[in-house]
This record gives sequence, structure tokens and C-alpha cells, in this order.
Amino acid sequence: MNAPLMTDIQTPKTEWRIPDTLPTEPPPKPYPTESLPTIMRDAVRAIAQHVDAPEVLAGQCVIAAAAYLAQTRVNAPHLHNPDGMPCSLFQLALADSGDRKSECYRLAFKTIEETERAARDEYASAVAEFRRMQAGLSGKDLQKFKEQTELPSDPRTLYTDATYERIAGDFVNGMPSAMWATDEGGRILGGHSMKSDTITATLGGLVKLFDSGKAERDRVGEFGNGIGYDRRFSVHMLAQEITVRQALNDPLLLGQGFLARFVLAAAPSRAGKRTLTLERMKDSAYHNPALQRFWERCKEIARMESFADQDGAVKPPVIAMEHDALLVWLEFYNRVEIEQGSLGEFGGPLKPFASRSGELARRVAAVFALFEGEREISTQTMIAACEIVEHSLGEWSRYLGYNAVESNGNREALDLLEWLKAHPAVNTVRSILKGGPRKFRSASKARSTLAILASAGWLVFPDGDKQAFEINPFEQASEAANAANAAKTLADTGAVNGESMANSGESAAAQDYDAHGAGEIRHDSPSIRHMETQENQDASPDSPNSPPSELVDETGQWSMAL
Repeated sequence: MNAPLMTDIQTPKTEWRIPDTLPTEPPPKPYPTESLPTIMRDAVRAIAQHVDAPEVLAGQCVIAAAAYLAQTRVNAPHLHNPDGMPCSLFQLALADSGDRKSECYRLAFKTIEETERAARDEYASAVAEFRRMQAGLSGKDLQKFKEQTELPSDPRTLYTDATYERIAGDFVNGMPSAMWATDEGGRILGGHSMKSDTITATLGGLVKLFDSGKAERDRVGEFGNGIGYDRRFSVHMLAQEITVRQALNDPLLLGQGFLARFVLAAAPSRAGKRTLTLERMKDSAYHNPALQRFWERCKEIARMESFADQDGAVKPPVIAMEHDALLVWLEFYNRVEIEQGSLGEFGGPLKPFASRSGELARRVAAVFALFEGEREISTQTMIAACEIVEHSLGEWSRYLGYNAVESNGNREALDLLEWLKAHPAVNTVRSILKGGPRKFRSASKARSTLAILASAGWLVFPDGDKQAFEINPFEQASEAANAANAAKTLADTGAVNGESMANSGESAAAQDYDAHGAGEIRHDSPSIRHMETQENQDASPDSPNSPPSELVDETGQWSMAL
């Protein structure tokens, strides 16, 4: 037998192993826009459409505006205290830079900002007149002037770049209500008040303000010392995750219960999908009927009686719950409570957040009810509040359950892997630097990302020179593939009008609404949104919360008409 020619000898093929899974943070669940009160819901969709931002960002801003208006006009029902509790809210929304956080805030707070500006302009004029009248006076004349003429109070209620000490001092001096609102959340969580020498006192003060409206400040020789009772204070933060990452993982902020009081939402980025058309550019948000209705309702509430005393104490009436609304809340509370066990869905690090969910649902429901003009919290309103709070629990679960830095690196590695599979001719580091995706065109970025893929077995460098590589032909699990490749690039799909593209992670909810109508709410089981009855308690021997079998479809979801 003739020996094989050298040209017949083939290079041994790479023996591939099953690659390791690269864990990434799961995508957020759809934001429950559809369940919001009608005027708020329509405003959220209008803002998201005009700004071309995720609905979750618009939703957080609209709820924050409603909470600002409600906190001096209604108290949320308390489980034991007949005087109720503040309906003030602490909110945090995470979004990437450039995802239009500021624009969402601007439209949601339009009437509030305009009223604040007018009041402060009037205040500035009054102070200028006071200074003019005071000028040139001295001795007894000056003393008499001060006794007979009172300097007008500062009407400021919105703070962006402030400290807790300043806000507490203003409360002590008689300010009844305020909101710390900023689209740069790092200013709050990473600001002066959160430094190591002041953070414990700051957190304690903020928690007291949230729980009971008590503001306390004691500084020797400083203006604004003392205690203010029954104040109202909300926090609305929009932030990039990287700017607040350290704070959100701070054991003190977690252990002291500060973060557990926040309603959290994270926005899927729409970058790359926000193309414009001439028609879209001519479409003004200020002429949108849904936004005009929302702004008009905000003005109506602002004209309503504010229950703030002359000394700054806020003592509004408590809004009660309808009987069926109470049953909805009770079912939600009990299910979340049961799941806080060691093996439950909300055990471990989620326990502090879950334990606050019942209170937060009552607060959100009070805000919604006032905005809707309800005399009592209705069943539908309580369902909406529970959905918002449950969504927040899911977001905290996503955030606390994954290492943000590692998850982000794995996601980028999977992004690059999908791109390489779509471009098989690119098989060297040099070719990535020359024609790969822009974020991988630095040598350090490309090599570090390829190293993640190589260590997980998704590619190899067969020649050992760390230059040419081969891709493992193994297919990713569908979940990982979807997470890494949630949307095709514009180069693959062609340019599309941003208005025609559904918000990532939110299209399922909109399609579900179109299919089932406004009178029915569908959601993933297990349920938390609908009241418990003897019928569904007896439906399954395995779970007291399982719905009747006739309400369950082949997808494992269930629905209930209201």
C-alpha cells in the first residue's frame, strides 16, 4: 500500500466539548402599563411614544408626579393606625445614559415644574422688595422693621442637588412637603449625605421621613435645628446603573431597610431603534390629547385642598378600601409573606423587600385612587398597585440575584459570539479590530471578551498564538441566545420607524391586551393579583393559590374578568 501523500494528510479536527453556560441577568418582565389608571396609562404611553423611551421610564415618572400631588391630600390606609400613613413613595429607575430619562421626567412633571417656577419667581420678587425696604435702616428702625415685616417663606418643594441636612432643616423650619427628584441618582446615593461619616444618620432620617413624616435636625449653632412632625417626603431617582451600583450593593443601605422602601424598575434600552421620520418630528407632545388630559388632571389636583397646617404639619384624611379591594390586598400580602420562607421565592436577600410590599401596595393604591378621583380604593386600583409592587419585587430579585459586573461581561461575550457566528469569515483578533462591532475594536476589549468565550469553551485558539480562533459549533440554549440577541441590528433588519417598534420587553403585554380587551387581566401564575375565593382555594390540593382549571390555558397562564 502506498504511503499517503503529504497533501492527503488532514489537520486533525478540533474535538469540541459542550460549552459552559454564561449566566446573564434575565430580561425584565413587561411593565404593567395596562393596569394603571386610565389617564395615567394613556400619559405613560404618550410619553414613551413621543420621547421614544421605554414605557417603564415614563411609568415611574408619571407615578412620581401623582405621588407628589397626593402626599398632602390623602393618607394611605394603615393596617393598625386609624390615622393612616403617608402615601409618599421612594422610587428608583435604572436606565442607560442617553435613554431619555430627563425627557420622561420633563413631560411627566410639566405642570408641577411650571407651578414651582411661578411660585419661586414670585418669592424672589417678594424677597427683593423686602431687601429694598430694609436697606438703609439701622438700630431701632431696623429692629422695628423686622418685628413688623415678615420675610416670605421659600415655596421650594423640589430638590435635585441637595443634602439630607438641608432638606431636614427646611422641614424643621416649616416646609410641609417636598420631593427629592433627580435624573442623576448618583447625586443622592453617592452625594455628600451618603459619605461614611454621615450615612448612618442620613439613612435613619430618610427612613423616619418615609415611615411617619418626622424630620429631625440637631447641629450646634446652625439654622434649622429641631423637630418637624407630620411632613411628607418622596424620592424619585432616575439613574445609570453604574453610578449607583456600589450604593445598591452597600450592606448598610440594604441592612437598614432604606433600599427596601424603594419601588424599583429597570428600563430595557431602545438605543438603535429610535429612527426618525419627518412626520414623527412634526408630532408635538404638547398637542397630544392624552398628555393634555394628564396635565389638566394634575392641575385639578393641585387646586384641591392641601391639608398642611401653618406650622407645616400635614394631616390629610385616610382613604379607605372597598371590601373587594381589601381581599385583593390580603391575597397579595399573604402570598408574598408565605414566599419569604427559607425556600420561598422571596427568601434570603429579598426578604426585607418582600416584607415591605404590603405597605407599598397600600401607598401606591392611595396615590392611584386620588388621581382617579375615587372616594375609596377600588378593586381595580388595588390590583394595579399590587402589580406595580410585584414588578418591583421582580426587579429587585433580578438585581440582587446576579453579579452586575460579571453579568454584563458575559452578555457582551454572548453578543460577540452571535456576531461572529453571523460573520464566519472573521476568525482572527486582527479582523475583529478592523471590522468588528465598534465596542470590540480595542485590542484589550476584544481579547478580554474572547478570553471569556475561550474559558467557557465557546471558542479555541488552535495554533496557540492567541490570534486565529475557531468557534464551537454548539448552539446556545434559546434563553441565552435571546438574552444575547434580543433584537437584530439595523444593518440586518433595515431602518425602521422608531414609532412602529414596540418597547423591548413590553410588546407582549400590549399584544395580550389587544387579544383579551380592557376588562380582563392576564398574568403569569402563581397569582397575586386577584382575590382569593373558596372556589380557587379548593381547586388544587398542591397550592392554595392555584386558580380553577377552567381558567388555565395551555401556556400555564390564567385570566380572570373583572
